[in-house]
Amino acid sequence: MDRSTNQNHVLAFIVRLVLSAAVLWLAVAWAGGPAAQASNTFGRAVVVSLVLSAAYYLTLARFLWFLVVPWLLYVAVWLLVIQWNYGIGLGRALLLALALTFLSWVASALLGVKPLRAD
Repeated sequence: MDRSTNQNHVLAFIVRLVLSAAVLWLAVAWAGGPAAQASNTFGRAVVVSLVLSAAYYLTLARFLWFLVVPWLLYVAVWLLVIQWNYGIGLGRALLLALALTFLSWVASALLGVKPLRAD
């Protein structure tokens, strides 16, 4: 690959990361409840987006999408990461998942850019 191709890939990654973090940040503000508001910062959303994106690949959900076990493992990791980082319970985490899915869809429809796989 040449230098401009590498720069384009890095730029695309950064744009998708910022979009993912913004969507997560808004979803937590919208559905996270009072417990999550204290820890809802954009920096935390960036780190959580990176962790969840890595989990999407490490649990093999990205590659073995037709199997149930990788998805169950990814859902468990997603719920644990969200609950631990934002100090919320299971019910609020599931509500946050719905808000994140909706806001990701809106961002993708409006901007034509898919966020990193964090939903």
